[in-house]
Amino acid sequence: MPKEPSACSVRAPRKASSTTERRVRAARVQESGLEMSFRCQRCEEKNLRCFVDTVSGRCAGCISVAADCSLFVSEEDWEKVAREKREKRLVLARLEAATAQARVELLEVEDREMEYLRRDLKILEVQDRASEASGSST
Repeated sequence: MPKEPSACSVRAPRKASSTTERRVRAARVQESGLEMSFRCQRCEEKNLRCFVDTVSGRCAGCISVAADCSLFVSEEDWEKVAREKREKRLVLARLEAATAQARVELLEVEDREMEYLRRDLKILEVQDRASEASGSST
């Protein structure tokens, strides 16, 4: 005689596994047709088309296998780029300051050069006058 099911042994419908849920969600994302013009790193490596989920910012391929998706640039990468940019701006500012300093030094040397030129011209004028005076007195 078969046992009658008791109230305790009646089971509720089984919930879908997280894997199944992920795959269904990935299929919905893919069906939405929002294919990216560029691909995340995983889709690039696997040569997959990359469809984005606008809610999570992840692609269908990464959602289906619970992988990290690199469609959005990580905060760490943004900070790294910002830091590099600041460093390059500082290097550039230092180079511009050094260039400006070199220009000032060049102007000072050119000024000294002009001073020497004027001085030598005066000496030559005095020598010419002296030579003319001695030539005309003889």
